[in-house]
Amino acid sequence: MDSPMVPRKAPRPLDGDLYTDATVFEQEMERIFSRMWVCGGRLEELDEPGRFVTREIGGESVIAVRTAAGDGLAAFFNVCRHRGSRVVDECAGRARVFQCPYHAWTYGLDGRLVGAPHMGNDFDAGRAGLVPVRIDAMDGFFFLSLAADGPPLAEVAADLPDMSRFTLDRLVRGDRHEYEAQANWKILCENYNECYHCAVVHPELNRVSDYRNGGNLEVGRYYVGGPMTLNDGCNTMSATGRSNRPDLPAIEVTDRTSVQYYHVYPNLLISLHRDYVVTHTLWPIEAGRTRVVCEWLFDPEVAAAPDFDPSDAVDFWHLVNRQDWEVCALTQLGVASRGYRPTTYEGSEACLQIFDGWYLDQMGL
Repeated sequence: MDSPMVPRKAPRPLDGDLYTDATVFEQEMERIFSRMWVCGGRLEELDEPGRFVTREIGGESVIAVRTAAGDGLAAFFNVCRHRGSRVVDECAGRARVFQCPYHAWTYGLDGRLVGAPHMGNDFDAGRAGLVPVRIDAMDGFFFLSLAADGPPLAEVAADLPDMSRFTLDRLVRGDRHEYEAQANWKILCENYNECYHCAVVHPELNRVSDYRNGGNLEVGRYYVGGPMTLNDGCNTMSATGRSNRPDLPAIEVTDRTSVQYYHVYPNLLISLHRDYVVTHTLWPIEAGRTRVVCEWLFDPEVAAAPDFDPSDAVDFWHLVNRQDWEVCALTQLGVASRGYRPTTYEGSEACLQIFDGWYLDQMGL
């Protein structure tokens, strides 16, 4: 029998240069984002043949696409094999082929080179396709890995807590907001992994789920998280604490009085409610800037109803997001100071302490 995992806990909060130094940021892109499975988004973004998105991962631009047959996914470095131009300049779209804007080299949705003007009969097009990137799907999300080898996504999936009762693979997007936080990506992760700040920063949230209501800590090789209990009289996260829609069809009794929060390393934050799910995907831009995509997911039958109104969930978390980004920006300013001398964690910051320990392991520190 395998022994239970004993996670490393950081002995104290991280030093300031780990949030501000450009060289450290480059090392993170290489040692973490270029080696791990990174959540690219929801599969519904790739719902038809030719539907594609581009993502910036570890300093690289990647194309992810639904293949022509409609039953497969493919991903490639967004680099023409001729002389290196970006092939796709759009964030998302639909295409029958990908054509380089420089010299019109043209690639099929499977990455094969299908056109190269005037290259002659001795040119071997079969050796000049787009360079592939690993892509796989899990629970309605697609994931990308720049590493040519390494563990399959199935290994990550097997390590995660059982979230099947939330039917993530069938949920549909009800809304989406994109933010640019003026803070290091780790500060955003740390903020998500503790609610010690909630009474001060999120009075509206604290009225629904008190910051002292954290449940059992859950931890694995690829995640950290756990539940928080809702206050008496509340059954979901909204301004009133009450839901205006049916429960997700397979939830358990305990899900009616709590919310599950998980950080799937490195960039997926997932918050599971009885009636909807909120996800945040983090996209580091530079040491002090992070793009955040927040999506609200609902049961498809509920979302298809004429009176569907997600505003209670959307407005609540949009407020919480803005409150978080404000204090994260203040923290980014503070950790850049020569006066920043970190001391210790508070007792309720166990998830944060484990995330920091995981980070130190990945960086070899």
